[in-house]
Amino acid sequence: MKNVDLNKTWIGILFGLIAPSLAMLGYYYINFGYLGMNGFINYLKLGDTYTPLISLCVLSNLAVFYPFIWKEKWNGAKGVLAATFIWTAIVMYLKFFT
Repeated sequence: MKNVDLNKTWIGILFGLIAPSLAMLGYYYINFGYLGMNGFINYLKLGDTYTPLISLCVLSNLAVFYPFIWKEKWNGAKGVLAATFIWTAIVMYLKFFT
């Protein structure tokens, strides 16, 4: 198997977009596994808690960002930071336009 070069911006963006999604999935299964996914989404909409939850899940990008920094994969770290800004734009859109 070939070694994958992690020092690419698109890999950092990919990891930065996936990590919060996995964090939210983990939150769903741990706390609301008894509900269906539609019930969970309706619960979040009813309490207007989906934007704070997404914001909290974006903190999981720290677990991806710091290993890139420690391994001196600067372009990968830039990608994670870019993905964090993408998530920020999504949260702002959801907060102000929905």
